[in-house]
Amino acid sequence: MRTYSVQFETVAGEYERNWNRALTFLNFTSSSSIVVFPEVFPTGFDYGNLDRAAEFSVSVFDSLKMFSEAFTSVFVFTIIEKVNGKFYNVVKVVDRGKEVLSRPKIKLFSPFDEDRYFAPGLIPDDLKVAETCCGIVAPLICFELRFPELFLYLKQKGAQIFTVSAQWGKARREHWRVLLRARAVENQRFIVASNGVGEMAGFSAVVDPWGRILSEAGDGESVICAEVNLSVISQVEKKLPMR
Repeated sequence: MRTYSVQFETVAGEYERNWNRALTFLNFTSSSSIVVFPEVFPTGFDYGNLDRAAEFSVSVFDSLKMFSEAFTSVFVFTIIEKVNGKFYNVVKVVDRGKEVLSRPKIKLFSPFDEDRYFAPGLIPDDLKVAETCCGIVAPLICFELRFPELFLYLKQKGAQIFTVSAQWGKARREHWRVLLRARAVENQRFIVASNGVGEMAGFSAVVDPWGRILSEAGDGESVICAEVNLSVISQVEKKLPMR
């Protein structure tokens, strides 16, 4: 099974530009695969225009459902949603045109003022996995990568592939790279992570349950691809039981 991580610069407020960049990179993916996009890629953290960002995100979501059906693929991404007057940073998993998971970001990044503009999700209510045509997917969002208990909980729910959609800053690039491998090793699961570039660190990656980097981007715009064999999980668990 092929997995893709899309990496490009999201410019806050330049919605059509961001969406067109995403579509360009989507053309480099193949059918029957998992495709992970960066965090809030259509709009960025456009705090001054959250109503407009949420409206635009609805149209992007509808389009991605259609593309997911056409590609017979699984797409993972986050968008801004407005529910009952509150804004959320919501991760979506779309499987062959159908939404199979939606949940708000639980761990908001206060240094970037997320907690001022977004409402948080709840533990454990908003921790979910999605059964898809490509395996059991557990999506996480950026800052949540720093919380191993979230990964462990989702592993116990049956997760086979963790995805991470992020806008992770350059100053903490090595944290990003180390933590992706650490979460893969300690949970003995695959990680497919997508980050932004520009002000962000880049280095999107696919990591296997041994902690080996199957594919990694640099600090420029790109699409990376790696083959994932889910049988590796049981092989690793048998050779190195974690109990």
